[in-house]
Amino acid sequence: MKGVISFRLEPSLLEELDRVSKEEGKTRTGVIKEAIRYYLQHIHRKNSSEGFVPFLEYKKVNEELKDALRRISELEAKVAELSKENEHLRKEAGREKKRRWFF
Repeated sequence: MKGVISFRLEPSLLEELDRVSKEEGKTRTGVIKEAIRYYLQHIHRKNSSEGFVPFLEYKKVNEELKDALRRISELEAKVAELSKENEHLRKEAGREKKRRWFF
């Protein structure tokens, strides 16, 4: 069953549609049909796929995780450095307690 849909587009969107139609060698109707099919498939996948994450969102989250892991690694290195320094200071303090000063 075919149906006719009529709608208005603002001039800038119509110009973009014409540009894409010319580049793709398709009619306005062909581009609009393809865009609607793509949108409906996207919505269907989004609604039916548990945990579906678009690639760009996945990439952003992946970069954030890498950055967080790098910061954790830097903090762990700093903690290790401070622990060594703390141990050194404890040893120094222990040596000073053992020293007896006579005046």
